[in-house]
Amino acid sequence: MAQLSDIRTEILETAGLAADDARFPDATMNRIVNRALRQISSEHDWPWNHAQTNLSTTADLQTITLPAAASKILRLEIAGQQLLQLSSTEGGSYSQDRGQPQAYWIEHEKIHFAPVPDGVYTVYTLYSAYETALSLDADAPNLPDRYLDWLVQIALVQISQRIRDTDLYQMADRERRMWGRRAADEVRRSGQSMKLKTRSDWWV
Repeated sequence: MAQLSDIRTEILETAGLAADDARFPDATMNRIVNRALRQISSEHDWPWNHAQTNLSTTADLQTITLPAAASKILRLEIAGQQLLQLSSTEGGSYSQDRGQPQAYWIEHEKIHFAPVPDGVYTVYTLYSAYETALSLDADAPNLPDRYLDWLVQIALVQISQRIRDTDLYQMADRERRMWGRRAADEVRRSGQSMKLKTRSDWWV
């Protein structure tokens, strides 16, 4: 697994820059790497950023706080039953009901349940997480090693702009676009369709 120190070296070598180039000390390179990771994370709910946990409801309390690193909730289940996702407008219509939650919506960094839980329920939570910023030399990203060249090319776009190298910019921008399309295509091809299990009559 590629570590931060290895990634910095790979970027500088690919750019044809010396490892001790005064324009790109480690702190600057770390910021470039982390910006590149944030850019990749923002493009898709990549499977390597998926995480899961169990949350617990509280009786008569409609909300629970999102997991700290969550950027998007992908699935919630209670006792194997997937909860239906609602808009905040739809969910507000059922704020007076009590029972086992059958649906949810996200608002103000909280998960809102409908109906309001009437007890303690274990909620299986699958979510897309933010990449944790890398700071130590031994830190490694969630990004799989097979996509390291993608990260490098995004970083080279930043470097080329700093050193005003048009040729490097055009090459890196072309390569990073190609890698983005390749990654998205691989994720689509490897994904498996899943029938959602929902109930439309729980509030009757």
